[in-house]
Amino acid sequence: MRTNPMVKPQNTSGWAITLTVISCACLAIAIRLFLTQPSASPAGLAIMVVAIVLAGGAAAIWFVKLRRTKAWITNAVQQWEHFSSVKSLLGVATEVTVLDILSIDPLGAWAIIRWDKFGHVQRAWVEALPDEIWRDSVLLISPDPAQIQVHGPWPEIYYLRAADYHAYAPAAAFPYFRGPKYQSLARVHPSKS
Repeated sequence: MRTNPMVKPQNTSGWAITLTVISCACLAIAIRLFLTQPSASPAGLAIMVVAIVLAGGAAAIWFVKLRRTKAWITNAVQQWEHFSSVKSLLGVATEVTVLDILSIDPLGAWAIIRWDKFGHVQRAWVEALPDEIWRDSVLLISPDPAQIQVHGPWPEIYYLRAADYHAYAPAAAFPYFRGPKYQSLARVHPSKS
């Protein structure tokens, strides 16, 4: 099963924390052996080697986790920049967040959406879209005036046509999109698509 690309990867790992703690403990034991018993240097060296190997493993895990997080943030900020530019070009557009995907069909998917401007949550049939949509995706759509009317009742089920869909971005990345530090990061590493 693939992981949801709309969710930011975790920076921490149980293995990395465990290896870091064990390597620190081994290092403390080795230093104590060197300081208290001069004859214990072979044991101290062995424990020191174990500490270095474990610290190297922990460092590798931390490095991979941080690189994945940085790549996710860069890509997510680029998606939000594209989302924002498409939204500024459209006359009438609104944002909906996919809260859950109930079932998938070759022609589309049943989902639970939230209209971000109004906070209204409802079921929706989402036609098959050109982009792969996941839980926690923010979709930029043109609302269908036949279904949504000002001061009118909300439909029981909203039917989102593929023609009314324009862009998507991960909901978890919105704070990064607003941060100037990450906007400059996205411009330095432009997308190849």
